[in-house]
Amino acid sequence: MKVLSLFSGVGGFDLGLEAAGMETVFQCEWDKHANTILHKHWPTVPKWDDVSTLTGKHILSKTPVIDVVAWGSPCQDLSVAGVRKGLEGERSGLFHEGIRIIKELRKETNGQYPRISIWENVVGALNSNGGADFGIILDEMAEAGAMVIEWAVLDAQYFGVPQRRRRVFVIAIFDPVLAKRCPETLLPVSESLPRHLAKGKPARKSAASKTATGIGTDGAWWDGRDTAKALTTTSNKQRFQAVVEQDVVGALAARDYKGVGNQYVAENKLVTEAIIGFSHTQGLDAQPSEKAWPTLRKEGSGHAVLTTMAVRRLTPLECERLMGWPDDHTRYKADGTEQADTHRYKQCGNGVASPVAQWIAKHLLKI
Repeated sequence: MKVLSLFSGVGGFDLGLEAAGMETVFQCEWDKHANTILHKHWPTVPKWDDVSTLTGKHILSKTPVIDVVAWGSPCQDLSVAGVRKGLEGERSGLFHEGIRIIKELRKETNGQYPRISIWENVVGALNSNGGADFGIILDEMAEAGAMVIEWAVLDAQYFGVPQRRRRVFVIAIFDPVLAKRCPETLLPVSESLPRHLAKGKPARKSAASKTATGIGTDGAWWDGRDTAKALTTTSNKQRFQAVVEQDVVGALAARDYKGVGNQYVAENKLVTEAIIGFSHTQGLDAQPSEKAWPTLRKEGSGHAVLTTMAVRRLTPLECERLMGWPDDHTRYKADGTEQADTHRYKQCGNGVASPVAQWIAKHLLKI
């Protein structure tokens, strides 16, 4: 299936969808730093920078088939951490630009494309303005032609990465053939999900209010990869392993680049690192001069010894792993130079956890 990626960031959504078998054929991202990462990893995919000037006609001139629109419009005005201006805010109001593009695509193709929309955002979108904003989101999807709309709150920690990252995903099916093939629940989580055929505004508003109370995700899967494995930073024998106090860290945020604050500590984003050395005494019975690291075995003719313990914040590489992205995905720009860590932290904090997108795509491909 061909994917139009709006508000692409550095392609976290794209990575997940492509891992499931889809193909990214157009990307739109305004941030120049994120754009250079897209050019690095998707050099042949047509791109556009300003969603407000992008048209459905232009997209179709570059790629005539758009099966899926994958997008996560800016969330700052919907997040509980912000001022919460809602969909009237300048940034989150860009949602309407995404809807405009979907409508233009449908008009240009006589309703053939897109067949599916996948919209991602912060959980705060559910209760912004008392749930009214989410009701508008569902209304707009229906008015654009969606025949089936379903949404769920999915937490990345249940999809193979040890990060507590809850996001709402709204699936809209525009294709009548696909709508008929849809099972009772598109995304099989344990608790029932509000799902409806687009009929009337009162029903959608009621559903939005209900969703604001939260949806469980106990039925989603987690491959059991533990935090220590995900955060390992061993580059030589002097650094043993990076571990954190708990199994799951808090949600990465764009503000993490600003340094370690109280919130950073509370969300368990600090790493305890053991720095070890090796004594070169002869024989297995020799006693090291420093405190022995209790969990390490003797190697050859020496002992591994603990020299110091250090506490630090997560590195950009570790943040990438917590998003399920390839190592160094945000490190190098299209010209081969390295990107500043400040940009890498922001991009991880604003991105989509790829394993979650991959799981959604697998269920959509079934229909």
